Amino acid sequence: MSIPKSADVVVVGSGPAGSIAATRLAQLGHDVVIVEKEKHPRPRVGESLIPDAWKYLDLVGVSEKIDADGFIEKAGAIISWNAEARAHTFGDFGYVKPALHIERDRFDQILFEHAKSQGVTALEETTVTGVDLSAAGESGEGATVLMTLNDGTHAKIECRYVVDCSGQSAILGRQLGIRSTDDGFRYLGIWGYWKDAKYLSLDTKVHEPSELGDPYPVTFITSLDEAGDGGWSWHIMLRDETSIGLVLPIELVKTARENGESWASYYERRCRNVPVLSKLLEEATLRPGSVTSIRDYSNQSEKLAGPGWFLAGDAAGFVDPIFSVGVILALFGGASAAWAVDRVLTRPDLADRVFTMYTSQLGGRFEVARSLALPRYKGGDHVTDVARQMVGLERKAMKEIMYVVSEFTTRSENWMEMMGEEAPDLSDEQMRMIGKLEV
Repeated sequence: MSIPKSADVVVVGSGPAGSIAATRLAQLGHDVVIVEKEKHPRPRVGESLIPDAWKYLDLVGVSEKIDADGFIEKAGAIISWNAEARAHTFGDFGYVKPALHIERDRFDQILFEHAKSQGVTALEETTVTGVDLSAAGESGEGATVLMTLNDGTHAKIECRYVVDCSGQSAILGRQLGIRSTDDGFRYLGIWGYWKDAKYLSLDTKVHEPSELGDPYPVTFITSLDEAGDGGWSWHIMLRDETSIGLVLPIELVKTARENGESWASYYERRCRNVPVLSKLLEEATLRPGSVTSIRDYSNQSEKLAGPGWFLAGDAAGFVDPIFSVGVILALFGGASAAWAVDRVLTRPDLADRVFTMYTSQLGGRFEVARSLALPRYKGGDHVTDVARQMVGLERKAMKEIMYVVSEFTTRSENWMEMMGEEAPDLSDEQMRMIGKLEV
């Protein structure tokens, strides 16, 4: 493997944020290196992708490749909260392009390969161990990225800017001491993959996996009765398996997990006891070794940019994924970081202004996502002025979708506090009341 001695930009991590940032910067004429500690395809949780993703995929010219891969289109979502079910589909709000259920290992690999096709130098199985920013003191730019290769040898790359998209590893955020756990979300996320699980569509009927695509599946979300208003589960039908996850308060897990019980056993037992979800799993089997968990995953960073560096993706921040905004925030962050880095490289005199603007835009979107996801039962002032300002800039359809999904999960007060106005006047089709799911 040939390691360049220098580059304009080094991007750490090749998830959606990293690949989009690297691709766009290369397309803008910059010399870019992307460094990934694993090798694609990398295991990642299967996810739901909302239609807003297409504008970022279009931006870097990868939409045709994503479309050609045949990811499962999703019909919409059914949310059963406190035994009351509702549904929505993006078509009710004017969207034309589909939402998708994606295998992240494949999705990320397509973005990564596309980055290479656009001139990005890609290093895999290379771990970034730190970033020396001492050279950025006077000039406002300059960094040295320190790395360890998979054979144990060390290397470094000099660059003008580094974009940290290293996910939950948050290499630069931890190094700078600007990353903190969000105390509003002390949760455990635990998920696994199932074979032969059934699924729901907008007709609210249970369908066999052999019917997949006719009709299309919904993302199914349900509250967990014993977990208060914060715990929930997801069911995302993929091409060959089903991604099912539980989000539970840490304190509940401490008391509910039986003595000596393995995480896999605990997870399967809990999944099979969730109403409706248990019906979908009647003939399903959990793939051995597929159960993964993470705790205290929601975090935020005090700063998102500075001399020589930017943060994007989960390395910048992450909130409860209840509204499927994680990949969208990553794509937005990657595209925004590319714009910001290009701007400071071509106009260094504007660096301080760009740092502020980038932090305001990306940080504001994190605040909106946090305010919509945080349950009201915890009390306190959850909705910040930043969130109020940012949501006010969204187009009408997006505001309506935010309200609908927050209404589904008893979080509509958060939306109305952000908007400072009454609930929108929506059609019956947009609200899609179902009542109790009879399956």
